[in-house]
Amino acid sequence: MAASSSGSRRYDVFSSFSGEDVRKTFLSHLLKALDGRSIKTFIDHGIERSRPIAPELLSAIRESSISIVIFSKNYASSTWCLNELVEIHKCFNDFGQMVIPVFYDVDPSEVRKQTGRFGEAFETTCKDKTEDVKQGWIRVLSDIASIAGEHLQNGSDEASMTEKIANDVSNKLVTRSNDFGGFVGIEAHLEALNSMLCLESKEARMIGILGTSGIGKTTIARALFSQLFTSNFHHRAFVAYKRTIRDDYGMKLSWEEQFLSDILGQKDFKIYHLGMVEQRLKHKKVLIVLDDVDDLELLKTLVGQTRWFGSGSRIIVITQDRRLLKAHKINLIYEVEFPSKALSLKMLCRSAFEQDSPPRGFMEVAVQVAELTGNLPLGLSILGSSLRGREKKEWMEMLPELQNGLDEDIEKILRASYDKLDKKCQELFIYIAFACLFNGAQVSYIKDLLEDRLSVRLTMLADKSFIRITSPYETIEMHSLLQKLGREIVHAESIDNPGKRRFLVDADDIVDVFTHNTGTETLVGIYFNTSDISEPFFIHEKSFEGIHNLQFLIVCDYGWGRKNEARLYLPQGLVHLPRKLRLLIWNNYPLKCFPSNFKAEFLVELEMEDSKLEKLWEGTQALGSLKKINMRNSRYLKEIPDLSLAINLEKLYLFGCKSLLTLHSSIQYVIKLRRLNMGNCTKLESVPTHVNLKSLKSLEYLNLRGCIRLRNFPQISLYNSTGFFWSELISTVSYLEQASSSSRSRYDVFPSFSGADVRKSFLGHVMKELDYKSIKTFKDHRIERSRSIGHELLSAIRESRISIVIFSKNYASSTWCLNELVEIHDQSCKTLLGRRSVIPIFYDVDPSEVRKQTGEFGEVFKLTCERRPEEDKQRWIQALVDVANMAGVDSRNWCDEATMVKKIAEDVLNNIITPWNFFDESVGLEAHIGNEFNIKKRRL
Repeated sequence: MAASSSGSRRYDVFSSFSGEDVRKTFLSHLLKALDGRSIKTFIDHGIERSRPIAPELLSAIRESSISIVIFSKNYASSTWCLNELVEIHKCFNDFGQMVIPVFYDVDPSEVRKQTGRFGEAFETTCKDKTEDVKQGWIRVLSDIASIAGEHLQNGSDEASMTEKIANDVSNKLVTRSNDFGGFVGIEAHLEALNSMLCLESKEARMIGILGTSGIGKTTIARALFSQLFTSNFHHRAFVAYKRTIRDDYGMKLSWEEQFLSDILGQKDFKIYHLGMVEQRLKHKKVLIVLDDVDDLELLKTLVGQTRWFGSGSRIIVITQDRRLLKAHKINLIYEVEFPSKALSLKMLCRSAFEQDSPPRGFMEVAVQVAELTGNLPLGLSILGSSLRGREKKEWMEMLPELQNGLDEDIEKILRASYDKLDKKCQELFIYIAFACLFNGAQVSYIKDLLEDRLSVRLTMLADKSFIRITSPYETIEMHSLLQKLGREIVHAESIDNPGKRRFLVDADDIVDVFTHNTGTETLVGIYFNTSDISEPFFIHEKSFEGIHNLQFLIVCDYGWGRKNEARLYLPQGLVHLPRKLRLLIWNNYPLKCFPSNFKAEFLVELEMEDSKLEKLWEGTQALGSLKKINMRNSRYLKEIPDLSLAINLEKLYLFGCKSLLTLHSSIQYVIKLRRLNMGNCTKLESVPTHVNLKSLKSLEYLNLRGCIRLRNFPQISLYNSTGFFWSELISTVSYLEQASSSSRSRYDVFPSFSGADVRKSFLGHVMKELDYKSIKTFKDHRIERSRSIGHELLSAIRESRISIVIFSKNYASSTWCLNELVEIHDQSCKTLLGRRSVIPIFYDVDPSEVRKQTGEFGEVFKLTCERRPEEDKQRWIQALVDVANMAGVDSRNWCDEATMVKKIAEDVLNNIITPWNFFDESVGLEAHIGNEFNIKKRRL
C-alpha cells in the first residue's frame, strides 16, 4: 500500500506500448503534449527489454499516478507488454491507480475478446506459455479494455487525440492535487466561481473577485487557476502588475510587453506600439488572472474587451475596488464573504495545530484568538502560525497584546491598502475607526454628524472594501482589524504626546492628557470608557480650554455593576466645553448644569443618561443642528430648556426623569419630532394645556407609561402621513387616575420556559434586560412546580400584559409548561383588538418542529403524552400550533445572543408602552378606532 501512496509517487504517468508500432510516431507526440503541461512521464529508453519484467519497470508502474496503455496491433506480440499490463491491472485493483486505455488503430472489442489481428498476435505469444499465464493475460486484457478510453478510429485526427489525452491526464492529476486543501472552505468558493465562469459556454467571459485585504481572494484564485490550468486553454497567465513610471504611454507599453512575455512564455518580448495583446491573442483561448488590480488603465490596456480573446477565454480580475469593476463593465462579481465562526476556528486550528479542532484544554483560548482576528483568514493564518508549538500559558499571555494591538505582518498588508486611498477617504476611514463611533451606525447618522463633508466618500470606501453598507437600514460595518489599523495610524501621529493626535481612545492616554493639560487644537474626538480606569479620576475645571476644535466627546462606563456610579469628578465644576462639539455623550455627568458659556449651535446629538443635571442651560439657544436629546434616567432633571429653535429635533427621550414636573411649552414648535418618550416621569403632572400637539405632524411614538401624577393633557388629533393614529380624545383627571392605577395588571411580562434549558443561561439575560427597561416580570422562584398548574401561576398569567414563551428542546417534556401554554393561549384569544399579547421565542429549535411536534421537540412531546388523556394532548397540540404560528424570535437567525435579547426587550417595550394603555377601558373605542390602529401600532 505504501508504494502507491501519494507521497511516494515519482511519476505522473507510466506508458505501456509496443515500440515498433508507436514509439517514433504517436507516442512521441503524446509525450510532447504531456511535457508541455509539466506532466512527469516515465521514459524507458535506458532499460533493456527482455521476457521477465525488470524490477525498475515494476517500480515505475507502482510509483506512477496514471498508467496509459496504448493497445496497437502488435501489443500482444510482446510478453513484456502483457506482463506490464498484469502489474498495471494489479495496481488498478489494489491501489486504485487510474488507467487510460488508448486503442491505436485497433478495435476495443478485438482487445477484449482477443480476435482479429490483435488476437492472432496474442495466440502466437501464448504458444509456449502455460494455461495459467494465458488465462491471466486474457483476464487483464478484458478488464483494462473495458475501461472507458480513447479510440483512434480510421480518419481521426491524431494531433487532436494526443491533446485530448494530455488534457484528460492533466485534469485527473489536478483532481488528486491537495495544494489548497489546507484552505478551509475552498470547495464552496470554487463551486461558486465555476458556476459563474460557465466553462461549457463558448463565449469569452470576464469576472471579478472582490473583497477586503486578507480575506483570501488571491488564495481562492490560485486554487481556481490550478484547477483550470489543465483545461483546454492555449495560453495561461496568473500575473500582478503595478504602475512604476509616470509616463502613461510608456507604462502601458511596459505592461503589454511584460504580459505578452508571461502568457506566451517568451522572454524579453519587445513591442513598439500598443494593441499587441489583441493582435496576438485574438484567436487564442486564454485563461488570465490579474491579481491585486487597483488601476483602471491596467485593465483597459491588457484586457480591454472580451472580443480581444478567442472563443471560450476566461479573464478573472481580483481587486478590492468595486468601482473599478463597474467602470470596466464587469458585471459578474464574486464577493468573498467572511467565514463563519466555525470555519474561522477551523482555519486557526489548521494553522496553529495542523488539525481541524483545538487540542484538549485549548478550546476557550483558541475561540478568543479567532474572535480577535474578526474571522479574517489572513489574521487567522498569521496568528495561528505565530502561536504554533506554544504552550497554553503562552497563548494566554499573548491575549492582552492581541486585544490591544495589531500583528506587524497583518498591519503591513492592511496599511498598504490604506495608503492607496486619497486623503479625504483616509480621513473618513479614521473617523469610522474611532471608538466604534460610526462603526455600526447608519449612513444618515454619519451625514448628520459630519455635515455631509465626507459622506460622499462613504461609497468609495465601500467600493474599496474598507467598509460594508448593509441593507435594509444602510448600516456601516468595519472589520475589527481595520478598526485597529485606524487606531494604530492615529497613535503614530504623536507617539510621545497623545494630546497632539486627532483621536484619543486609550484610557491611560486620556488620563495623561487631562492630568498634564496637554490637549491641543489637533484633537477632534475623545472616547473615554471610564470602566478602564482603576480608580475615580478628577478633571480640572479648565481641562477642555486647549482643545477648542473638539467635535466628538464620549464619556461612558461599560463596566458591570456600576450603574449611576460616577467615575469622573469635577470638584471645581467646569468653566468651558468646546463650542464646536457635534456629539456629546456623557453618562453619569456629575454636575447640576452645563457651563454658563456653553453653546450648542453645532450640536447634533446630546446624550446625558443617568446624569446629575437639574437643568441644561438658561434661555433660548440656536439649536438648528440638534436632532436628538437623550436624558434617560436623569433623576434630578427638573426642567427642559426652550426648544423653540430646535427645528430639526427628531427624538426626545426623557424616560425615568423622575423630577421633571412639566414640558416646556416650546415643544409645540418642534415640528419634526418623531419620538417622545416620557415614560416613568413619576412627578410629571401636566403637559401645558395651551400646547397644540396637532402641530406635531411627524410624531410616530409617544410613551407616557408610568406618569402616575399626570392630571391634564392637551387635546390631540394626530392622523398624518407618518401613520401615527389617535382618535380625538380629551383626557380627564379621573380617567387618567384610573388608567394609571395598574389595578388590572400586576405584571408586564409572564415568562413560560423549561428551567433545565434556559433558567441559568438565556432566561437570566432576558430578565436582566427587561428589568433594566423597568419592565415588571413575574418570577416563579418560590413556586413549587407539579403536574397541575398552581393557582398563583394562573393568576400571574391572567394579570400580565404579555407572555413570553421560550420554546426550547425540552419545553414539551414538562406538563407544567404545556398547561401554562394552554392558559396563555386562552388568555391570548380573549385579548381585545388583536393586540399582541404573546411573543414566542424559538431557542435552538425550529418553529416548524413546535407547530408540527416533529424532530427532537416532537420526540419529547410524544413521551410526555404517554398515558395522558387524549383531551389533554389535543389541547396541548392546539396551543402549540397557534402560539408557534405567532410572529416571534428565532435564535438561529441571530449572530449573537446579546443582540437578540435586546431585540426581545425592545419588542416587549413597544407592545406594552403605548398610549393605547391609557384607553383600554373606553367603551366602544374599538369600533371608533377600527382595525387601522392595529396596523399602525405595529410600526412603533
